[in-house]
Amino acid sequence: MAGMEGSRGKTGQGEVHDLMGERMTRKSPLLEETWRYWSSLRDGQAIPRRDALEPRSMSFTLGHSMILDRVRSGTIRVRLGGGIMHDIMGMDVRGLPVRAFFDLDVRTRATHLVEQVFETPATLEMDLLSDGPEGQLRGQFLVLPLLDHTGRVTKALTCLGLDGPVTAPPRRFQIVDHRLSVVQGTAPVPQRRADEVRPMELAEPQAAFEPSPVPWLRVVK
Repeated sequence: MAGMEGSRGKTGQGEVHDLMGERMTRKSPLLEETWRYWSSLRDGQAIPRRDALEPRSMSFTLGHSMILDRVRSGTIRVRLGGGIMHDIMGMDVRGLPVRAFFDLDVRTRATHLVEQVFETPATLEMDLLSDGPEGQLRGQFLVLPLLDHTGRVTKALTCLGLDGPVTAPPRRFQIVDHRLSVVQGTAPVPQRRADEVRPMELAEPQAAFEPSPVPWLRVVK
């Protein structure tokens, strides 16, 4: 997927480089701060760990952030969500699939794009648009990969910046534009499915059979 960095149709003056070569389009102070914080947690590695996140260090962006959890291929749910996410949906967003934030006709596309964050791994930016009874609401959505405790990319930090207040929830979005950028210095991480775990891998090793010196007795372990 080396050509993924060219997946967005337009670049321009907003395109910047971080120290490891990824590019993002800085359109929102919220997205900029989220990018900077995520980058600061790398500590020499390509992708930071989920358990390195500290809410106190995210005071500026916390209300606009979510933690996504990739349960399995094609299923990505909200683990934690900030106040703006609750305002958009008009409800607690914990446990919601990420596709719920998008209009029906783009949900498959949205899920596929977010999947690439975990599979490639990559960073994702999306320009969003929501039509509501009180007018349009524009947003920018940033998704950044995180490692779980096993070292696999199954978590993601997200941030949503909006150009106005949220009215008439739920508000769902169209994808106006997007950019996927491969995280440099990483290779695709194989995501092991639950059905690939053989039962014997969960069992304790069996003790070797030891015959009893007395024929009518047997050894009980």
